[in-house]
Amino acid sequence: MATNYVSTGETTTLPAPTGGSAAGVPQVINDLAVMPMGTGPKGTMIVYRTSGNWSVPADAALKAGMNASVKAGALVPAGTADSAPYGKLLADTVGGYAEVLIVQ
Repeated sequence: MATNYVSTGETTTLPAPTGGSAAGVPQVINDLAVMPMGTGPKGTMIVYRTSGNWSVPADAALKAGMNASVKAGALVPAGTADSAPYGKLLADTVGGYAEVLIVQ
């Protein structure tokens, strides 16, 4: 039996990056796509979800099945300047929001 199991990897606790973190606002820390479960300034220890489906602000051009990146707390088309890869859209953007699956 393996003895090196740590956890499911669904959450991690990290210090908030420069600019801090806000609960429910998607962000990427280095290359890790996360959803903050708490709010705090840089250095605050925050629990982040590393998986799951989330309804978040999204560019109107995004459609179900597309890759999405995050920029300034909102989803944008993959490859948008100054954005970071985040996940896959599970629904078209409607009313400024879309459902995204975090993909690492």
